[in-house]
Amino acid sequence: MIERQRPSQTVEDYLQLIYLLDREGEDVIAARLKERKGVSAPTVWATVKRLERDSLISLGPGHRIRLTPAGQVLAESIIRRHMLAERLLTDILKLDWADVHDEAHRMEHAISPLIERQILTLLNHPTTCPHGNPLPGIEDEARKHSLPLNQVDEGENVVVNNILEHAEEDAGLMHYLERNRLTPGEKLLVDEVSPSNATIKVTRQGDGVQVVVGMSVAELILVRPNQPAVATG
Repeated sequence: MIERQRPSQTVEDYLQLIYLLDREGEDVIAARLKERKGVSAPTVWATVKRLERDSLISLGPGHRIRLTPAGQVLAESIIRRHMLAERLLTDILKLDWADVHDEAHRMEHAISPLIERQILTLLNHPTTCPHGNPLPGIEDEARKHSLPLNQVDEGENVVVNNILEHAEEDAGLMHYLERNRLTPGEKLLVDEVSPSNATIKVTRQGDGVQVVVGMSVAELILVRPNQPAVATG
């Protein structure tokens, strides 16, 4: 039996993007791919038609793009490799949280199934990437109860659940989040929501430091209610 040739890096990148757009609830159309990839419309459309020809996507009404079962498997594979590379870089090599996305992108295409299994074992089978997003196939109950920080009312206590995946493309933003410790697991008190100047003030409950966050950034930070511990005894 002849093993199917591994897709090119371009194909893997497009499948990854289609998967992530769909997971974030976006309409997956060529214009959205063009916007995220920063390339011309003809370039995107040529790749889309190639993916359709190879039965990795299907085009529905309004040219909405959907992954086929084969495309889904390949997309999940590349995303899992990317997230495991991020985990390896943060947990073992101790790279800065904000820097691992780009480095993992360079590594993901070279990770074989054997290396993937070894990384999983080495890291004790993590369920999320360092930015709080679940690995493909992992049911994320916490995310079901999360909402963007810009939708939280004043006075609410919350904990950062994850950073939306497309935010990882902006290195400056990720460094801002890391510098201000707006990272998964951080507990926040929402002090003030100010639509007039499009900002939210939060206090980090660990050290009492107040941080001002723009609404556009707060939209990328998903938080969940911070439930107080129940006393026992």
